[in-house]
Formats: sequence, structure tokens, C-alpha cells
Amino acid sequence: MSAQFPTTLNGTDNEKLTELCGFPYHQQAVWFLNAFWNEHEGEAEKLWAFVDKCSEFDYEKHEEGCGLDEMNAHRFLEAFDETMTVREMRANLRESGAIGEKERPKVVPLIHVLLFKYNVDWKRLVNSSQGDNAEKIAQAQDRLAQVKEAFKQSEEAAQQAKKALAEAKQREAEAKAAAEEAKRKEEAAHAAAEEARQREAAAV
Repeated sequence: MSAQFPTTLNGTDNEKLTELCGFPYHQQAVWFLNAFWNEHEGEAEKLWAFVDKCSEFDYEKHEEGCGLDEMNAHRFLEAFDETMTVREMRANLRESGAIGEKERPKVVPLIHVLLFKYNVDWKRLVNSSQGDNAEKIAQAQDRLAQVKEAFKQSEEAAQQAKKALAEAKQREAEAKAAAEEAKRKEEAAHAAAEEARQREAAAV
């Protein structure tokens, strides 16, 4: 476990949630996994995909960021075929008391998405014991690291396949163009031969 990984949150429950929302994406994911390990241990791969996509869409802070602006939050949700909207998610969080009625967050932290998607108790989340579960935190971090590597390899394989497909299409296009050029020359040769035949016939 990283020595810098936070193990406690401070203040009221809402203040704790605000503090958690300021953590980098991967720390938000690890905290969530640790809080709901028994229920959502099998979601580690999906959570890392979320972390990776947040880092991709956070053009300023990347993996060190903690939340996306609304436009990129919508892009994030669309990337995973999520039917929720930012407005629906915030309405749900207001109903649960996670954010205030008049609170208008400037960014969408990953933890808000996870709270809404998995419909979990946000108070249990912010008060979950982290310091007493060092082994579980280490497991979560290791699992996310493994999934990140697998995800990276998968992305590289996909890029290679995409490149190979593009090259194959290029060769196909070149072959088609060459065939069309050969056909054009053949037709031109036939036309020239027919014209020569007609001239010859006219000269007789």
C-alpha cells in the first residue's frame, strides 16, 4: 500500500464526501472497492476502465485529476453506454443527501458516478474503515494495477489490429485502382484498334 494513500476522511459526512471527491481517480476507485469489497470485488476491471477513461478525458490533469466537466462527463458516460445523464445522477445524489439541494458542482467526480451506478450508501462509503484494512487496500490496488496492464495490452492489440486492417484496406484500394487502370488501358487499346480498323475499311 502506498504510504500516501489516505485512510481517513475528516469533518461531517458531507465534508468527508467532498474530500473524497478531491482524490485522484484511482484513489476514488480504490476507496470505493475497499468500502464495498464484498459486494463489488468483481467490478475491479470495470472500475479501472472508468479510471482510465476519466484520465483520458481529463485534458488538463489526466490521471491526477479528480473530476470531469459536464461535457466530458457525458462523453465518459456514452463511452460505457450508460443511460444516466449528469442531471439525473445529481438529482439522485441530492435526494440521498450526498450533495446539497442548491449545490452545483463544477465537475463530476468518479465517486459520484459510482454512487449512482451501484446505488450504494454514500454515508457507509465515507465512513468505511480504510486504515484497518491495509491488506484489502493493497489487494484492491494490486488488482487495479493488474487490470490496468491487461487493459493497456488489450488497447495495444486493438491498435495493432486497427493498423493491420487499415493497411489491408489500403492494399485493396491500390489493387482495385491498378485493376481499374488496367481495364481503362485495355478499353483504350480496343478503341484505338477499332478506330484503326474503321480507317482501314474506309481507305479500301
